[in-house]
Amino acid sequence: MVENTRLSRRIVYLPLGAALFAFGCYNPDAQVDTEGPATTGSEGTSTTTGGETPTTDAPTTTAGTGTTGEPNGDCYSTRDFFADKVWSKGMGTLCVQCHEPTGSAAAKGAKFRLLTPVYPGFIEANLANIQGLAGYEFEDTPLILAKPSGIVEHGGGAVLPAESELYKNIEALLEQLEDPIECPPPSAGESFPDVVLLDPVETLRKASLHLVGRLPLEDEIAAVEADGEPGLAAVLEDMMTEDAFYARLTDIFNDTFLTDMYYGGGSLNNINSGTPDWPNVAKYFDKMNPMPDDQKQRIHRAVAREPLDLINYIVRNDRPFTEILTADYTVFTPDSAFIYGVAARFEDPNDPTELKPGVLKVTRNGKEMTYPHAGVLTSPMWLNRFPTTPTNRNRHRARKVYDQFLATDVLALASQAIDPDAGAAFANPTRDDATCAQCHITIDPIAGAFQMFDKNNQEFLLEKPTWYPEMFAPGYQFELMPTDQSATGVQWLAQKVANDPRFALSATYKMYQALTGEEPARYPTNAAAPDYMQQLAAWETQDTFMRAVAAEFVADNHNLKTIIVKLILSPYYRGVNVANEPSEEHKAELAHVGTGRLSTPELLAKKVMATTGVRWGGTGDLLNGEYKLLYGGIDSNAITQRLTSINQLMASVAQRMAVEVSCSATAFDFTKPPEERLLFPLVEATDSPDFQESKIKANIQYLHLRMLGEDLAIDDPEIERTYDLYRETWLAGAQNIADTIEGKGLGACGATKDPNTGTALPDEQKLTNDDAYTIRAWQAVIAYMLSDFAFLYE
Repeated sequence: MVENTRLSRRIVYLPLGAALFAFGCYNPDAQVDTEGPATTGSEGTSTTTGGETPTTDAPTTTAGTGTTGEPNGDCYSTRDFFADKVWSKGMGTLCVQCHEPTGSAAAKGAKFRLLTPVYPGFIEANLANIQGLAGYEFEDTPLILAKPSGIVEHGGGAVLPAESELYKNIEALLEQLEDPIECPPPSAGESFPDVVLLDPVETLRKASLHLVGRLPLEDEIAAVEADGEPGLAAVLEDMMTEDAFYARLTDIFNDTFLTDMYYGGGSLNNINSGTPDWPNVAKYFDKMNPMPDDQKQRIHRAVAREPLDLINYIVRNDRPFTEILTADYTVFTPDSAFIYGVAARFEDPNDPTELKPGVLKVTRNGKEMTYPHAGVLTSPMWLNRFPTTPTNRNRHRARKVYDQFLATDVLALASQAIDPDAGAAFANPTRDDATCAQCHITIDPIAGAFQMFDKNNQEFLLEKPTWYPEMFAPGYQFELMPTDQSATGVQWLAQKVANDPRFALSATYKMYQALTGEEPARYPTNAAAPDYMQQLAAWETQDTFMRAVAAEFVADNHNLKTIIVKLILSPYYRGVNVANEPSEEHKAELAHVGTGRLSTPELLAKKVMATTGVRWGGTGDLLNGEYKLLYGGIDSNAITQRLTSINQLMASVAQRMAVEVSCSATAFDFTKPPEERLLFPLVEATDSPDFQESKIKANIQYLHLRMLGEDLAIDDPEIERTYDLYRETWLAGAQNIADTIEGKGLGACGATKDPNTGTALPDEQKLTNDDAYTIRAWQAVIAYMLSDFAFLYE
């Protein structure tokens, strides 16, 4: 499929060289293929540095193969028995109706509570609850069986006959719980023994472009070639000390917190609403003594980025990631410290990126109060981005706590439609109407933890917090918050959330989606679906892996970098092909595995710069500017969800990028000495196929590796196809020059200035003519590669 795609694209781009000048470096008729294989790599397979396709003979992953290990099915854990034989055989549909946290049994104080699949880690939590109740009996019958079978009174009646399969499976489970069977979690490789992986060097390239926006350095490649996956892990750790990594981390977490809505302006307008707590805010708005525009820009950007800077500070300093919730401080730049009146000592007061920890203080009735810092939860920008109102009463914030830090969609708790008139019969429907209370019993207690903040002025700290007796009392998961914690309730809440097992899973899910572009698999709830078992197998495989990664994250003092390394080394990030025809069940598992995610505008912009040495847009950056939304990006305001599959408009943007970047990069690269060139170190601008075929093919081979990560032999068919594109474009262009259809000048695609800075080149370095049409033939090749599936996708 890749071969046909590239053949058709080669034909499309054949006249491209001739069109570059005529259309001012933009050909609106050129095509970008918007389809491709489910995985990428070199022709859809992984190759080692020697160009051979890895085999699946080896039992474990090694530096020289790039395959996953064999599965081990000898151990069947109590956890898996519960999931397969108890939960999916009826407990997840029968018992959960009343015993889920917002159900009628829970409302009556029943100790037997079951989490639904809405909650990450629900299998483990439910098994732990059953284990805690296993010792309760009635006349030698476990109470968990005596009640639903009708031996003793049960609010739901007799719903579980003693002869039923579920009854017998619960009996077997209770026996196992006396001495639970625990199995070591399989590695991701053991779950996918037939998946061909990117080898360590190929993985390094992909991870380097993603994490730090550059190609791997020679010493990094050498280290990985020498040490394989351990060397790769070490290089990744080093990369995560670079500033570029923290720019990527900012993008990742802004996708969740969306506080970059204020980055372009408006951050100070929000914290200035009402009476400002920080007098220097008035200086920002002082029209009599106006502040310089560049200082105002630095200030509003520093204020806007404060929650994201806090995350970067925590990760950069290898602090526990739980501090994004539990930190009793925040971080300041010199500019935000000024605006908030914080006395922090900076090594360079003029460095807008330097971060120092500190605390906010406000004054109430002449008394200084310290802000009850709880990481991101008390960030003025987070509080403004997710505001409350007199009627919402912090419920919006409570929902975001579940969503952003516990990977739980509380709106899914009530999947059925709610009659808007149903609550009319109740004076207080959110507590007294069971339909409304189904969600409010979960949301309202967390909302109460934010009671120290004003209901109108979002970050304004109240001297005396107040709550509403008609709402469920502040707390967490049926645990009431102590009344003496009301002034600092959000700190109490932060500790509870950070200690919840779902927090570690939430961090793992977040990084998985950031790295793969895929949402984690969801537990299938429709047991009647024809592919239910396949979906279940896929979920169980991924869930096992996610829990193992989350456990390592916790064991490593909640170090976020641990998650990143484990995910990058897994088949979910590295898989490119399958060695054998998979079964239907295995196909469902493989749906979440491997390369092939569409690069975001930010990632693609860095990739263009890293490979070609020029930005699209020259001194600006079109993929981070006017084309950001058109290429599926977000503005953190009205558009908050990224597009993950390409559409025709995005394809047109990619086409234009390819044509215009090839226009600005090609001639400019030829103005440099060969040893400094990024694209054409092996040829000269005057080399033509008539006399320099071998040199041209060698440079094409080099370009396939640099641009697409394809390490191809010189006689590979892809090299020949790209050479044919170059040669036929050159022949057609030369004929056009002879027929005076085109001239020898490069026009707008000539090199007269540095495209990144706009600085004029010395006259002797300028390149404005293309007498033999060789430069424009190379432009066609660069445009061809920039629009390739392997370039646009990871």
